[in-house]
Amino acid sequence: MNTRVPLKSVATATAAALAGLLLLAAVTSATGLALFALPFAATAGIVALAPAAPFAQPRSIILGHLSATVLALAITAVAGPSVWTAAVAAALSTAPMMLLRAAHPPAGATAALVGLTAPEPMYLVNPVVLASVTVIVGGVLLGRLLPGHDYPASWR
Repeated sequence: MNTRVPLKSVATATAAALAGLLLLAAVTSATGLALFALPFAATAGIVALAPAAPFAQPRSIILGHLSATVLALAITAVAGPSVWTAAVAAALSTAPMMLLRAAHPPAGATAALVGLTAPEPMYLVNPVVLASVTVIVGGVLLGRLLPGHDYPASWR
């Protein structure tokens, strides 16, 4: 059984990851918006490594991060920020993502981050929506520019 990954695939995924992360960094640097948070860096990595995967699609990215953040904001408002709140928020964020058919693993990290830090509700817009849209736009552009990096596979 040949388990080698073709070098062309490695180069394409690496270029896509680099471009996606540099885009997040550039927008963060140019605007001062906090878009380069670890959950969104993970989202960019998923779009680069598995652009056809269901959890890499725009719907999953947007709804996953939004639903996890809303839930985590509510839990944190009641319980206050702590490692325990972060753990509960991250675990419970699985339910709305599954119910919405929008599973996106990095969104659990977004929920944990909210549970640890208790940001203001505007966190939904900056960075959640803005970073999600930035990663999706970057993925779409890369899908047009990089051969073999078709993104998105679906808008649903």
